[in-house]
Amino acid sequence: MDIKLSCNHLSYLSQTYVMKSRQKRCEECGGIVSGDAFTCMRCCVWLHASCVDKMLHVLPQQIMHPFHLHHPVQLYTNPLDFSCHKCMYLSVGYRYRCSSCDFNLDLICASSLNDELSKDQELLRKKMTILHYSHGHILSIFKYRKIGKEDYCLWCIKRLRDSEACCGCTECEFYLHSTCRDKIPRRLSHTFHPGHPLRLSYIPGYCSACRIIIPAFSPCYTCEMCDFRLDFDCAKLLPTQKLGCHDHLLTYFNFLGKGHEGQDFNCKACDKPCGGASVYRCMQCHFSFHLRCVVPSWAEHRYHRHPLLLKEWIIEDDSEEYYCDICEKERNPNHPVYFCQSCTFIAHIECVLDEDNVSSSSAQSMENKALVVKEIEHKEETNAIRTLMQPIFHSHQMYEVTEEFKGNTFCYGCRLVLDGPSYFCKTCHEFYLHKKCAKLPYEIQHPFHYAHPLNLYTSYRPGIGRLITCDECKVICLGFIYFCELCNFKLDVKCAALITHNTRVLPGKEGERVTELQHRFHTHRLVLGYCHDPINEIKCTICELPILGPAYFCPDRLCNYILHESCLRLPQMIQVPFHPEHMLVFRLFHIQSNPKCYACPLNLKSFTFAYNCEHCHLNLHPVCANYLKQPLKCESHLDDLYYFGPDYQLLCANYDPSWATHFICDECEKSCQGESFYRCIQCRVNFHLSCIPIPEIVKSKHHIHPLVLKDSFVEDDSGKYYCDFCEEERNPKDHVYYCQECDVKTIAHIECVLAEVEDNMVEIRKNRPQRSLKKKRHEGLQAQPMPAALHSAIEKKLENFPAMVAGVWTDDRNLQLEAATQFKNLLSDRNPPNDEVIQAGVIPHFVEFLTRDDFPQLQYEVAWALSNIASGTSENRKVLIDHGVVPVFVKLLGSPSDNIREHAARGLGNIACYCHASRDLVLSHGALLPLLALLNEQANFSLVGQAPRALSNLCSGMPAPPFDQVKPALPTLARLIHSDDEEALVNACRALYYLSAGTDDQTRAVFEAGVCGRLVELLLHPSPYVLTFALGTIANFFVDDMQTQAIFEANTIVRAVALLRNDAIKVQREAARVIRNATCRGTKDQIKFLVSQGCIKPLCDLLNCSDPDTVTHCLVAIINIMNAGEADKTMGTTGGVNLYAQTIEEAGRREKIENLTSHDNTEVSETAAEILETYRRE
Repeated sequence: MDIKLSCNHLSYLSQTYVMKSRQKRCEECGGIVSGDAFTCMRCCVWLHASCVDKMLHVLPQQIMHPFHLHHPVQLYTNPLDFSCHKCMYLSVGYRYRCSSCDFNLDLICASSLNDELSKDQELLRKKMTILHYSHGHILSIFKYRKIGKEDYCLWCIKRLRDSEACCGCTECEFYLHSTCRDKIPRRLSHTFHPGHPLRLSYIPGYCSACRIIIPAFSPCYTCEMCDFRLDFDCAKLLPTQKLGCHDHLLTYFNFLGKGHEGQDFNCKACDKPCGGASVYRCMQCHFSFHLRCVVPSWAEHRYHRHPLLLKEWIIEDDSEEYYCDICEKERNPNHPVYFCQSCTFIAHIECVLDEDNVSSSSAQSMENKALVVKEIEHKEETNAIRTLMQPIFHSHQMYEVTEEFKGNTFCYGCRLVLDGPSYFCKTCHEFYLHKKCAKLPYEIQHPFHYAHPLNLYTSYRPGIGRLITCDECKVICLGFIYFCELCNFKLDVKCAALITHNTRVLPGKEGERVTELQHRFHTHRLVLGYCHDPINEIKCTICELPILGPAYFCPDRLCNYILHESCLRLPQMIQVPFHPEHMLVFRLFHIQSNPKCYACPLNLKSFTFAYNCEHCHLNLHPVCANYLKQPLKCESHLDDLYYFGPDYQLLCANYDPSWATHFICDECEKSCQGESFYRCIQCRVNFHLSCIPIPEIVKSKHHIHPLVLKDSFVEDDSGKYYCDFCEEERNPKDHVYYCQECDVKTIAHIECVLAEVEDNMVEIRKNRPQRSLKKKRHEGLQAQPMPAALHSAIEKKLENFPAMVAGVWTDDRNLQLEAATQFKNLLSDRNPPNDEVIQAGVIPHFVEFLTRDDFPQLQYEVAWALSNIASGTSENRKVLIDHGVVPVFVKLLGSPSDNIREHAARGLGNIACYCHASRDLVLSHGALLPLLALLNEQANFSLVGQAPRALSNLCSGMPAPPFDQVKPALPTLARLIHSDDEEALVNACRALYYLSAGTDDQTRAVFEAGVCGRLVELLLHPSPYVLTFALGTIANFFVDDMQTQAIFEANTIVRAVALLRNDAIKVQREAARVIRNATCRGTKDQIKFLVSQGCIKPLCDLLNCSDPDTVTHCLVAIINIMNAGEADKTMGTTGGVNLYAQTIEEAGRREKIENLTSHDNTEVSETAAEILETYRRE
């Protein structure tokens, strides 16, 4: 959408309050400005608040911009400066912003749709933020532009100049020149505190020199042992002035605060307070002197003939380079000097007063003395753990732990059980430390990270993130960590003690988990971590249950998003047995009234995930929804019963400590707390398993052996557990039936087993209570009778069929609508009678009804009915085509009704997937452009229903559609792959897969649509369908050197290699094809990089795959890798050895390749033989 700015000042407006006496006039209307108003920070133009409102009223509140196709951007204002992501300049005032991605555009850039950038802008955009050790927040990289007041570099104290590359935190107004940010020392030895070195940190408090408060996130230099700190300004000061009134060198301070005690220092000369005045101070004696009390107001010097006057500061020009005319060294323009009124002579006070240069010899530069970086050796012995300060120790007194508390208590630092000498804090609850953890060095050089030293952090972790993992063990660590701010490298205390890498082999499928992925409900990538913390409980964002084991979390510093591995697989839509009318959609929504969950008495919390029916306002906790998949039917209760297991017990404990009073067994009248139970949703009653009763042993008709009831069952560590009867996923903590006799355990849901049991083998639990339920209870649980045959239900519906047909033929509008609605409902059945409806001869009338623009209700019902028929057999679709439904559906894509357009798109999509001829027929009737218009007018693709599927069907299939005819869909598909809706993603990736499978020029056209980067991001998606089509499209892109290099640079190879281990065969096949094409098109260096990512082992592992195409891709990749190794061998760079062939040989994979020479597939056997020939040459 174009944006037209009515005023060029809008991008730089800042709100203020104007007094009437100032007589400012509004630039827009000419009236006098008073009260609330806006001013342009660049050119001092003033505007009434009402005039600004009128200007902003014409601006759209939300737009899609070509620089940010992921999400729409919203019109937004904030008084803080911001960095525009397009021009990279610092800006202020109104902007367009995407809060999810922290993306900002000033109004000028938002109004320009030109997506070309200069080279310097392109370089800056590649890394727009950095994590720097000098500040607690993430720093933005930008080009400076003066907006209001002058901004200065916090290190060199020089002005930031227009278009200069800088970095900074706009929230804290912390700015650095790009050239200064690496000059800031991490450690220094300072004359103000000669006893210990100082370390750069972020501890709020008071500066020990000037006594001014140091804000949070601001850098300072700290001695943790002595509670001594210096702010940035004081760290650059030195004692330079020697006066006769004092024995030591004095340091100039242009301002002194009152410190945390709120008391002023008094001048030792006049005995008046020094706070707020310029002073000379002795840091050894803590003596202070007013400047005017100890320095004469004028002086003479032998190098200058005029008298020199004392001035507290002087800036003679704007060069920002100011020097003393005596010593010729740079001076601080904000410090006092002697200057000559007759000429431009300016000099340091010490240089004028000390003509023998006594002090100048000791006044060494910052680089030579004050900022001498030293390696800190932690040699201080602490006899008592007393003043232990952040970030290394603890702020309260600590006491020795007695032996009786050890064993069941954990160290806060290393998270291990207390043993040996340990300490605890009486003030802080459960804060215990091993003696060795209390004395950890606050900086180490570690063999796992030679590049930089690692700093110790305890509870305050600036810029690191709320959830972090140790880079060695991948465990989420909440204790002490060693951290490299430059490289974002982290080690917990346990791993920091290692000197060699832990090479343990992960059991089972533990090592096959993907290390990072994208989740549909979160904008950032999620990374794998393991939760094993014994002190703090980490809860899943979705189900709100504690996590113990593998999890996926967001490493972003502002996010606390973490999920169970199983919660990643929760379906987006479900249908529960007691609510068959509508699907329940999984969503994050804001609940203001805290409604109750439909299945249980607990409320839903605000800002929570839940399954929701928007039509009926029915809500379910995710945990409850997971327990409502299959009901238990028994004759002892009229309605269905649903199992609620251990996870629900945990949920209740989190929500309401008194929850047990809500769950009383209706049979024994005892609490269900601590036990799994069955619940009737309709009657709101509960039953213990023993009170139903659930039999201990049953004999199922589907298994040869008796099955035994067990309260939980975990057969392996895969994290995925299934019922062997229904083949649906099950919770390993829930009750199941299992077979004790089978080697391969048969495990099944209770409901699946009891649906069909042999009654004579049911063993009832003894001594159960004999009270009656709402209905008479039987001794044993019998199988529920099978429902009536589905075709009988359809025959019953067809009893009214003649009247429905008559209603279609009548001229009465109301009867037509009623008949159409009945046909729609009939055709929406799971097994619809499509053939009977077609034979009734109503299709021509239905097509005619579609043209009734004056009767949209009728159009809607008929469009739904016909789209259902179009989803039937190929014969059904042919009937619709022959009756001319295609051009009518195409016209309805432009209907003002969203529902009509959706069913028209659904019908066209169903017809297009029939065969390539029907697809081309739909295209020939011009369906593509209105379909694209329908998609492009929606910012959220999940709102457009069936349109993505229809577009995908028009672009897919073999032989391919005419490329020029479908090429206009590429920009829309490029947007569609950024959708959060999984079905839309699958359809978009499928279309790109087929469009990129044509000629090289066609493939380049798809690549140039800018989809490659996003497709690589989608390789972290959990859906196997998304992965398959994304990998296939990337594999098609290997057509020339330029595209091949781009694919390597996009971090594709690492993710493709990981996907070789995916469980889905199609994903394995396409991942192998990516590797194969990379080796076919790649250079020698690119193949070397590919091998370095560990591709050989998974390629060889897939040689046992049952899919011959996958095996062929792997063999071709292996032979190409071996040929590259042979070339290195010929060049003499590998000592006469083919290193890649040697790797395969050492891994024992040669036998697999030999076996493949007798494979049924000719291509497989020939390629295997070619590899063995390479071995023979070796």
